[in-house]
Amino acid sequence: MFKKIIFYLIICFSLSTSNSIYTQNQINLDVDNDLYFDSRDMYYSSGIFLSFSSLKNIDNKNYFNHFKIGQLIYTPSSRYEINPLQYDYPYSGYLFLEMTKQKQISENSSFTLGGNIGITGNASLAKGMQNLYHDLVLNLPDLAWKSQMPQEFQINLVANYFSGFKIEDNVNFTTNLYSKIGTYQIMTGINFGLLIGNLSWVSLSDNIITNSKNKFSFYLGTHQEYYFHDYKLEGSLFNDNAPLTMISNKYRNTIEVGLQKKFGNLQILSTFNSMSKDTEMQRTPRHPFLKISLTYQFD
Repeated sequence: MFKKIIFYLIICFSLSTSNSIYTQNQINLDVDNDLYFDSRDMYYSSGIFLSFSSLKNIDNKNYFNHFKIGQLIYTPSSRYEINPLQYDYPYSGYLFLEMTKQKQISENSSFTLGGNIGITGNASLAKGMQNLYHDLVLNLPDLAWKSQMPQEFQINLVANYFSGFKIEDNVNFTTNLYSKIGTYQIMTGINFGLLIGNLSWVSLSDNIITNSKNKFSFYLGTHQEYYFHDYKLEGSLFNDNAPLTMISNKYRNTIEVGLQKKFGNLQILSTFNSMSKDTEMQRTPRHPFLKISLTYQFD
């Protein structure tokens, strides 16, 4: 069933892009990890995302079709604890495919709509991926992954609206309203901040190449979010299959500092992120991770 749905979405995506001539194709790799700041994984431990984007122009308005595959990994802070009652965060993984369509509304604004399908539990490959990395790179013993969130199919809709405002030359204020509705998460949030550098119709954190000039940009902002449901902590809305659940913090926030630079066809983005608690069970008040994003534009 899962394979049939993936095949159907790929066919739909191909049909939606077959009637236009694209002027630009890009491939992007995003890696989130917290090991840059600590000798151990915990909470939002890892995120890996590989995406392909195609740009078309209709009546002087740009459109991006994005196709992404990603994996999220969450772990408790006590790496080698085998008693789940001592965990301050459930083990959880999410492997997903996502397709979105992004439309330019004005010179400095855009709207994005799409969805993703995925799988949690053993089929997410999170346990194997993390332990393989620990074995090959860090030379550490395997994590037990006791009482992880169960294997279930997930489907979600995603939407966001981005808008930027010029304060003066190369000084800008940006806002990004976004939401997710589905079995994995039901949430809404706003991201706003100060952007020093070139203002585009896409968010800096998307790391999409929209300008031919090799410019440097700096960003300082914050995410303010409200969660109505979060599967990785609370389990399913429809059953009680999760062996370990925790009360999710409805309100959360993240502080974000980013640097972006374009080198020819390659654009590099690095952002430092400091997250508030997802659940009050967490032992630390905030959790840092670093995002490294590489985008390559094909001629």
